[in-house]
Amino acid sequence: MQRNDLVWVIMPVYNEEESLSHVVDAWLPVLRENLNNFVYCILNDGSKDSSIDIMNDYAQSNKEIKVVDKPNSGHGQSCIYGYQLAIDAGAKWVFQMDSDGQCNPMYFGDVVKASDESPVVYGYRKTRDDGWKRFYISRVVSAFIWIATGVWVRDANVPYRFMHTDSLKTIVNHVPKDFHLANVLISTYQQYKFKIKWVNIHFDDRFGGEPSVKLSLFAKHGFVMFNQLKAAFKSAKKV
Repeated sequence: MQRNDLVWVIMPVYNEEESLSHVVDAWLPVLRENLNNFVYCILNDGSKDSSIDIMNDYAQSNKEIKVVDKPNSGHGQSCIYGYQLAIDAGAKWVFQMDSDGQCNPMYFGDVVKASDESPVVYGYRKTRDDGWKRFYISRVVSAFIWIATGVWVRDANVPYRFMHTDSLKTIVNHVPKDFHLANVLISTYQQYKFKIKWVNIHFDDRFGGEPSVKLSLFAKHGFVMFNQLKAAFKSAKKV
């Protein structure tokens, strides 16, 4: 069974020349199998390698792929930019994934099916191959959110999320432009407002390259991000 509503697949890219072909080749057949009407929007976030050339080559031979080349703004802000593009284009759903090969397409059908029951469906990284440090930081983020907002989000920064655009239209305007972890605010708001439905997934190791979100970011900017999250969530709750 395919979803017929217009879906935009948002995939930010920053210096992922090693993984891009692997990711697109793995995902395109699965997207075509589960979605009848979709745009695969690949956002080049100011890559300095050959990522943009790889993207453009795929766009020339695959009508579903739309390449957007933009200045670097970081992963979270690139996602917000993509969400707004999808909303402006009239999409009913947005699926956000990453370009590093960690998002396994084998669970996508289950996520789409679950969207019949909920406007917000996330993958929950029940098992993962990217090391205990990444697992640990995800748990710290959940505790961080709960302390700041009183909302518990099981896996707040997971890049495997299928969202009705009605769940995004308000919150995208309340994400501070300098907030590094924009998707954390998105997930907190969606859990508070809509209750996220979780689908268990396995998270693969990176196919290559380096992660764009560094673990050191949390330690270096933790206090600032805590206050930003608290203030932005308080503002979003009012609308």
